Amino acid sequence: MKRALSPAIFLFFFLCAPVAAAPLHVAYSAISGAMAPLWVAQDGDYFKREGLETQLLYIGGGSLLIQSMLGGDVQFAYGPSVPVVNASLRGADLVLIANTGNAMVFSIMSRPELRNPADLKGKKVGVTRLGGSTDLALDFALERWGIARRELTVVQTGGMPESLAGVGTGALDASVLSPPSNFRAKKTGLYELADVGQMGIVFPNTPMSARRSYIRSNRDTALRFLRGFSAGVQRLRSDRDFSMKVLSRYTRVTDPETLGELYQVFGVRHTGDPVSYVRPEGVERILKTIDAREARDAKASDFIDNTLLKEIEQSGFFRKR
Repeated sequence: MKRALSPAIFLFFFLCAPVAAAPLHVAYSAISGAMAPLWVAQDGDYFKREGLETQLLYIGGGSLLIQSMLGGDVQFAYGPSVPVVNASLRGADLVLIANTGNAMVFSIMSRPELRNPADLKGKKVGVTRLGGSTDLALDFALERWGIARRELTVVQTGGMPESLAGVGTGALDASVLSPPSNFRAKKTGLYELADVGQMGIVFPNTPMSARRSYIRSNRDTALRFLRGFSAGVQRLRSDRDFSMKVLSRYTRVTDPETLGELYQVFGVRHTGDPVSYVRPEGVERILKTIDAREARDAKASDFIDNTLLKEIEQSGFFRKR
């Protein structure tokens, strides 16, 4: 005769049973080829090889992403730099731990009849988030052109698809777009007023960030995460066919010509330094754009933690690959 387990024994086995670790939530801020290193790392199973279960989340615009990270819903964020620095200046527990792009890879795309920068005066220009990277790219371009920001209207759109659609529908006269949105814009007849990436501006375009408190409590996890991420960066640089398939899946671009252009930009020209350290001069540039005493008194090193990547490099990880 079978005897039922007593409640006490059942509770013992329940408590002793292995519990699957919750997946790491990794957010990215744009549907852009700039996110390719993260996408390739995920689809190439490099995080799994480090014993990590990761879930990628698209959260358009840096401000919302920062809120998710500060609330503990997201452990790592890929993409925003300006919002991380701004939040840190206000006391947020955030730090940049890697970066894969040192130029502002944006184009200012306009309606075809607007052929000169001066034509933007009195017009509406879209950026994904006010105070974010696209907004800063617009400011740098306006400064080069000698145009005051007050001479045009800057509109927050919420994301790259919305910025592109705004110009297409006529709600906007121009938008700051990154690949592949700028490639799509060209194919529809929009005009490239400026390639900001060719203006020689050193800028942390696609950094990885996290909470300092999370890194302190979970340093081994952070190290494994950055090893997986770094392996993805190397796969992106070396495997064009696989990377283009990944880019197509996340960006929903199927045109081979556009995918080739996308890979050339983010798999060849703008993959960052051999080891994805955060450059202090890029953060210094951000601080110079912020009109606040806290920014003037701050040092770039206050916002950077390169020790994780340094430890990985010293282990010989990059020499082995």
